[in-house]
Amino acid sequence: MDPFSYICVLTSIVLGLAVTRLVGGLGQLLQTRKRTPSYWVHTLWMLNTLLAVIIVWWVQYRWRHVERWTLFLFIWLLVEPIALYLATALLFPNEQEGEPIGNWRTHYYSMHRQFFALLALTFPLDLVDTLLKGWAYFRSFGLEYFGTQTLLFALCVTAATTRSARFHGAFAVFFFVFNTALLGSNLLRLM
Repeated sequence: MDPFSYICVLTSIVLGLAVTRLVGGLGQLLQTRKRTPSYWVHTLWMLNTLLAVIIVWWVQYRWRHVERWTLFLFIWLLVEPIALYLATALLFPNEQEGEPIGNWRTHYYSMHRQFFALLALTFPLDLVDTLLKGWAYFRSFGLEYFGTQTLLFALCVTAATTRSARFHGAFAVFFFVFNTALLGSNLLRLM
C-alpha cells in the first residue's frame, strides 16, 4: 500500500462517519416526520453538508502525487474532515445525547452558531490546503477561487451571528445551487 492510500484510509473513515450521520439523520427525519415536522432550512443544510463532505473527499485525492509524507501533513488532512463531522453531529445529535428533538426549527437555531463556525473554518482550511500543494497550483485556480472561498467564509460567519430566517433560507439555497453547479462542472470536465 502506498503512503497516500494508507493516509486516506483514516480521512475516508472520518468522512464516512459524517455521511453515516447525515444519512442516519435523514432516516430519523423520515421516521419522525408526523410527530416532529422537519424544517426545510435544516434539511437543506443536511444536503449541503453532504455535498461539502463529498467535495472534500474528492479534493483530497489531489494529494496523491505527494511522495514524502510528514505527520504534520497527515494531521492537516484530518482537520477539515473532523470539522465537517462535528458539524454533522450538531445537525443530528444522537437520541441518547439528551431529549429527542421536538422541533427541528428550534434545534437548528439553537446550534446554528457552532454549526456555521465549523463550516466557516473549512474555507480558510481549503485555501491553506491549496497553498500547501504549491504556489503554482494555488495560482492556477485564479482570483475567483480566493474570492469564492472568502465570500463563503463571510456568509458562514454572518449565518453564525444572525437568526434571520430569511438570510438562513437564502444562504441554504445559494450554497446548494453553488455546490451542485460545482459538482456538475467537475462531472462535465471528466466526460
